[in-house]
Amino acid sequence: MAVSKFKMFRTLFSKDLREIRIELLVIALAAIFLIGWTYFKTEDAGRAIILAPTTFLLGLAVLLPVITSFRLLGREWNNNTIYMMMSLPVSGTMMLGSKLAVLFTEYLAGTLIVLLVGGAALISSFPDMWKEIASQSYLIQLVAATYGVSITGMLFIFCTSFMSQVSGKLFNKASGLISFIVFLGIFILAAKLMPDTRMVLNDSPLMISASVEWQQIKTLLLHGLYNLLSAVLVFTGAVLIWERRIEL
Repeated sequence: MAVSKFKMFRTLFSKDLREIRIELLVIALAAIFLIGWTYFKTEDAGRAIILAPTTFLLGLAVLLPVITSFRLLGREWNNNTIYMMMSLPVSGTMMLGSKLAVLFTEYLAGTLIVLLVGGAALISSFPDMWKEIASQSYLIQLVAATYGVSITGMLFIFCTSFMSQVSGKLFNKASGLISFIVFLGIFILAAKLMPDTRMVLNDSPLMISASVEWQQIKTLLLHGLYNLLSAVLVFTGAVLIWERRIEL
């Protein structure tokens, strides 16, 4: 049975994965062309401008999965394939989980492509500076923690997208407006419920002797944990609505 479920998940994942191939190809080609063109058109200190296309492409790599999160479910309803899928012996967790995995893959692959191409160009242009940065373990840990928080934040956005869409489908009229209100409302609620990380860290005996740098990393990790827990709760709510409220 476990193997059967795995095969079903892989089938669902592969089906949706085909939907993001074009986006990833666009990101990869744009990164190679824009960053490569900037690299060969500049020299010495002027190559710092490589940060401009890298930042732009990172923003694009973040935006595209968010758009895709609405497109994946919206396509199912627009093509009337959602009801066929719901009639299959596949749980809502597996159905939405496969789409979440695809969105996670798109975000991870897109951002890593841009970071690798942009990073390679910058390291090649300023090898001495990057050697100095690489020698400071705190900076490496800070970058890793920041990227980790971005991943949990995107997971929360994806789950909120699912929740807003399935909530909107509970209503025959103004479903799009309801989806938007739910999407915005979840973000407002999450912001209001977010604990003050400074108070949490200050009250922790483990942080009394910690350095300022380590406190910054701890703050990021705490934000990441909150994002992850929020994503789990919202995803669970979306699955419950999917399985118990959406009718065939």
